[in-house]
Amino acid sequence: MVRLFKNGAGLVRSFKISRNKREQWRMPSMDELLVCKHSALASCAGALVSALEQRGHDWADVRAGSKLADPRTMAEGARVPQEHLRFLWKRSAELTRDEGFPLVAAGFLRPQTLHALGFSLLAASSLHEVCETYQRHFHVVSTAAAIDIHRTPRTYEIKSVCHPLVNVEGFELFLGFIVPLFASLTRERVTPLRVCLRRTLNSRAVIERYNTFFGVRVEFGAEENLVVFDRAVMSAPLGSGNTSVRAAMETIIGQYLTEVGSGEFRTMVRAQILSQLQSGAVSEDAVSRGLNMSTSTLARRLRGEGLNFRELLQETQKSLALQYLQDARLSISEIGFRLGFEDLSSLSRSFRRWTGLSPREWRRRHVRDGAMTALAA
Repeated sequence: MVRLFKNGAGLVRSFKISRNKREQWRMPSMDELLVCKHSALASCAGALVSALEQRGHDWADVRAGSKLADPRTMAEGARVPQEHLRFLWKRSAELTRDEGFPLVAAGFLRPQTLHALGFSLLAASSLHEVCETYQRHFHVVSTAAAIDIHRTPRTYEIKSVCHPLVNVEGFELFLGFIVPLFASLTRERVTPLRVCLRRTLNSRAVIERYNTFFGVRVEFGAEENLVVFDRAVMSAPLGSGNTSVRAAMETIIGQYLTEVGSGEFRTMVRAQILSQLQSGAVSEDAVSRGLNMSTSTLARRLRGEGLNFRELLQETQKSLALQYLQDARLSISEIGFRLGFEDLSSLSRSFRRWTGLSPREWRRRHVRDGAMTALAA
């Protein structure tokens, strides 16, 4: 049982314990407080509820007497506390007794389930860009989790990074969604080279379900959740890429995360940068004013997240540059203007520092033959 109380940070919870038949209240641990402040996209929680409903469990069964609202009835973009998601995973295990339930729930996720992030994924120009976009905006899905991407000359590794109290099944849900999405975008099955999951499964039948689903023998009981793909497959261009849609979705995602609170100050700053790039150059002063704070406060809060304004600006410019260079309608000079550079040489110097190539060289090497004709550059 829990009780709400207030402190300087707002509403938090205290937890009831019993000792010698006397009820006492203790302060929550730091881990409990941290997970209480996080949230997840309600529509993702709704996927679990829909999967349970398919198994014959209505919402009354799922909520088990709690006062939780059915996430499927919430408004578009609504969020639920991370602890509600933990509760749903717990109820899923109790009701289904199915160790493979994360893959079942993943079948109820669609790109449109993920707000504007889903549409951005569909417009990606490569599977790498799908993952990079997911990584950059994972807080749309959950503010308590993230993914890391590590590339070698041959492999492409995606690793789960999350708060210790976040359910490990969440990464399996992510994989159960992303692997079929890859197949949909490439129009062929994309088989991982390796899948490692922290959970240990007891059912041989469920283990075989996982092996069949991924097309590779899954390593259960691993030290960390990760999946490895062939880098060449992840880098191959997709015919469905659309830079205009991605640029529009970036703005919408930034606005959404600013409104709901992403758990990271950098998201608010990035949203301001994207907004100001539409009208020309971006400055730290202008971004500070847009956030109603001093430049010193802006710098201090970014330092708290391990970066500075210049790094965040360049990260945003690089991401947009790689998108714009795939659009045949945009000249190099137009791209430079859109990114806030004073002249073409400034763009070229920065881009060469980021990639080791000039914008024109990158465009020639990374855009497939015939995909861009009559380049404006």
